[in-house]
Amino acid sequence: MIRLPDAEFEVMQAIWTCGGISVPTLTLSEKIKKERKAQTTLTLLSRLENKGMVSSEKVGKERIWTALISEEDYLSFEAKNIVDRMYHGSVSGLVSAFYQGETLSKEDASALIDWINSKTVDGETK
Repeated sequence: MIRLPDAEFEVMQAIWTCGGISVPTLTLSEKIKKERKAQTTLTLLSRLENKGMVSSEKVGKERIWTALISEEDYLSFEAKNIVDRMYHGSVSGLVSAFYQGETLSKEDASALIDWINSKTVDGETK
């Protein structure tokens, strides 16, 4: 998997939200932050198709675009990429950056501890 430019990511967010979407609907989607012409949207979809992120199917007069990669899988890939690239693989470095100078709520701390415990077995990382 590869990192998507912002414009392609916006298109993927709209597709993930709708499940399957046509170009006219995609052009009007709330997930698209910048108004684009249909041809620009088609170009972005073509790039995503070449990357194996989407597929299309002709339904009546329209072409419907669907995601081949789940949002969860892509976001996990992006998160790992950020941790690796910016924090040299240190999850604690990432968490520390988010909470630098702030106190964790009891709920956040508890959830973080539960997550860490779910990823370890007898002190060893799964």
